[in-house]
Amino acid sequence: MKKVLCMLVGLLLSGMAVLQAQTEGGQLILRGGFATNNFKGAHTRADILPSYDFSLSYARLFYRHVYWTTGAMFTTRGFDREHGGKLRTHAFGVPLAVGYHYNVTSRLAVDFRLGGFFTVDMAGKFKPLRGDDIGIGDIDDFRRCDGGVLLGFGLWYKCVSLDYSYRRGFGKLWPDGPKNAVTHAIRLGYAF
Repeated sequence: MKKVLCMLVGLLLSGMAVLQAQTEGGQLILRGGFATNNFKGAHTRADILPSYDFSLSYARLFYRHVYWTTGAMFTTRGFDREHGGKLRTHAFGVPLAVGYHYNVTSRLAVDFRLGGFFTVDMAGKFKPLRGDDIGIGDIDDFRRCDGGVLLGFGLWYKCVSLDYSYRRGFGKLWPDGPKNAVTHAIRLGYAF
């Protein structure tokens, strides 16, 4: 039941953002690129797992150069342990942030974002060193939902951006498992 509720809340928030973008102006931004995943915290030893990160965001100015943004993102979280297997989940998420967009010249701009995010793992598997792969639905007490802080920086040339974002989750994968998912993403973006 919790999984269904988490997915419905995420879909509702992203749908509201797209609807508002169509009715009130603002800007849609499509971003996609490369990400790395890991977990940080006490007793968590894991190597970086390369993956993907895509998002469709809505941004709207509300005071001079200050804007708010939300949308939908498709990303991963996971880890690669040399002596403990590999976990990769594919997640749907909703970011919510406030940013500052500064025009350096008429064509070049930078922006900074600070906010939070919420994700729900939709699919994935754990590959142990020995034995068959285990789907995340078959892992006892696996926690699909995560949320945390989001930081971002973008360099814009006209409507094209090079973007870096950092996300740190606060949840655990399972009660005694890894916690504090960390994602670094470098993406190209285009504003419509």
